[in-house]
Amino acid sequence: MTDAADPAALFRTMLGQWEKMANDYGAEFLKRPEAAQAMHGATNATLQAQQAMQEVMAKALAAAHMPSKADIEAISARLGAVEASLARIEAKLGSGEAATPAARPKRTRTPPPKG
Repeated sequence: MTDAADPAALFRTMLGQWEKMANDYGAEFLKRPEAAQAMHGATNATLQAQQAMQEVMAKALAAAHMPSKADIEAISARLGAVEASLARIEAKLGSGEAATPAARPKRTRTPPPKG
């Protein structure tokens, strides 16, 4: 029963009963083959709508000369491969620091002696 000290107890009890009734009704509804077919149809319709929207967006982006999500993902994957290759090259070189250029002879105004 309800507790007199808790004014929200009646509300919680009613809410619990409503949830139980809704769950029971939902379980009975989903046991019917028509409900399963309707759910399957709704899922298929949603997937087809998503696919159509993706195609429309891809065409719109192509018309605007902008990359699609798939293009960005492909570029990201290629960039990741380049970074991995660069890391392997740096690891093979050792410290990863750039080599210093070879020393050049000093430039002066007089030509070097022949001989």
